[in-house]
Amino acid sequence: MDCYNRFCLWNAFGSCCHESEEEMKKATPNQLDCPSSLRVDFEKQLINLINECINLLEHRNMKELMEVKKFIEAQRSKENATC
Repeated sequence: MDCYNRFCLWNAFGSCCHESEEEMKKATPNQLDCPSSLRVDFEKQLINLINECINLLEHRNMKELMEVKKFIEAQRSKENATC
């Protein structure tokens, strides 16, 4: 299947090369919102966010790190309560 969506991780040599046949059937080539695509630009943003978080955490003392941990755990317990 021809696909020239350069943002899709499944794009190789101008073709949609999804590893799953089911996802390949759902694909809408050349569309940014293709339901089968994994977007390269989203991945880059996620990596940048991870690196920024790591950098911020490296400059915290133990008391601050404990507060961050408590906050994350509280957010997770709220998430689990709503699911």
